[in-house]
Order: sequence, then structure tokens, then C-alpha cells
Amino acid sequence: MLDFVLSVFRYLFLFILYYFIFQLIRMIFRDLRAAEQPGVLPSRTAAAITAGEPLHRENVRDPRAGAGLTVLSSSDPGLQPGSVFSMGPEEEIGIGRSSRSAITMEDPFASLDHAAVYQSGGQYWLADRGSRNGTFLNEVRIKKPTVLAPGDRIRIGGVTLQFVRWTYEVESGNGSGPGQEAE
Repeated sequence: MLDFVLSVFRYLFLFILYYFIFQLIRMIFRDLRAAEQPGVLPSRTAAAITAGEPLHRENVRDPRAGAGLTVLSSSDPGLQPGSVFSMGPEEEIGIGRSSRSAITMEDPFASLDHAAVYQSGGQYWLADRGSRNGTFLNEVRIKKPTVLAPGDRIRIGGVTLQFVRWTYEVESGNGSGPGQEAE
């Protein structure tokens, strides 16, 4: 009887060990796949956004980037909450089921070319591209291109994204800054 119990524990231990190794390999491949996607920021930047800390230019992978979208919640297993998609001044982030979209989602309520975020005239805009189920900005369905403000929430089906505009540290020319008085 003791031999049987020991055998069960050995197989249980092996099963747990193989499961751990499998999960480790799966996480490595997921991180490699995310690193290959253009515009995805490193996880420490996503953690800073989630914690509400302002982002600075040195934290952004693309030095031209000025804004981005953070996944807040997702029914799509391919879009993990905390993922950040950055965009530069001349870039456009397409959202939809198409593999050509910068943010590809498997949500059945998303169209192939559902929506886009782009910059025009110094402002960032959200445009619905004729989707059947609609694009929602702060839970209001949009019908025409709409200006985005930092913190706006974009919902497409079961996926909620937050618009983030990067902040920059600026030094004043007179040497005074926060906590310092000008002479």
C-alpha cells in the first residue's frame, strides 16, 4: 500500500513539474509574440499606466510616440488587460478583426475594419468605420469622428480601451521649477 501511495505522489509531482514548465514556456512565447507587435509597450510601462503614474518620453518604446491605447478589460483572450499600443504623430491605430489592424480582436461584435484612432490638427480622433455594432466613447455611440481626451474610454464589443496621452517633463529657461523660486 505504501508503494502505491509513493507512486501516486511521484506521478503527481511529475505532473505539477511538467505543468509548471508548460506554463513557463507559454508565457515566454506570449511575451515574444507581444514584442513582435508594433506599438506594444513594455510591461513596466503598462504597469505605470495601470497605477495611474504619468508616463515620460523615456518609457515609450517609439521615441516619436505621443499617445496610445491601454486595454482596460477584454473578453478577447488575445488582448490582455494592461497591454499598451503606442502611436506616433503620423501613425494610425486601426481596430478590428482584420489581421491588418494594429489592434486585432477576436470579438464577434467587432467588424473587420471597425474603428481607428489617428492624429489630425494636433488632436487625436476616434472614427467608427461603418461598423454594424458601433463604437462607444465613454459609453456613448459615436457616428462621426470625435476628438479624444486623455482618459477617454473606447468600447468595442467586450473590449474596453483607454486613451492615454504621454506627458513630458519640461524645464523652464529661468531655472525655476516646482519648489523653486525665481530670483
